Amino acid sequence: MNIITNSDFDETFSSLKRMGERFLRAKNAFELLKKLNKETTNPESDILISEIDKIQYQSNTNSYFYFYFPIVSHVLYYKPQYEKDILKYLIGPNFANGTSEVDEMIAMIKGAMNFKLQENKLYLTKESQFWVLNELPKLKKEIQREIDICWKELDE
Repeated sequence: MNIITNSDFDETFSSLKRMGERFLRAKNAFELLKKLNKETTNPESDILISEIDKIQYQSNTNSYFYFYFPIVSHVLYYKPQYEKDILKYLIGPNFANGTSEVDEMIAMIKGAMNFKLQENKLYLTKESQFWVLNELPKLKKEIQREIDICWKELDE
């Protein structure tokens, strides 16, 4: 088992931690994320997802994606059943930037991971990296669902 040190965790989620100094929701999400593991109960996980949804990070599509990327990938490593609730944070901003094919979306997310890890080796947890490389490619149907939702919202 790979134990992440508190300082590594704090570095990976530094944007969320800094935001938590100003916004209680972000602070709550950070504290719950810190406790997340395979044994985290569904009610505890539900609260974490709810807090992530309440953050309402405001920025351009790239900053939005890069803010949520470490959070979403870390959560989905431990709790893959929540993909329907939070995968949108990765798909939506990339769709807005013109990525609308599933394989292109997966490649884009992997490329973003490699790019950010070159800048900062602690940008993603080991768990997040594992999820991107091993689990994300299995979610083609789910990614297509999110892309379809984006198209539908665009048409409305």
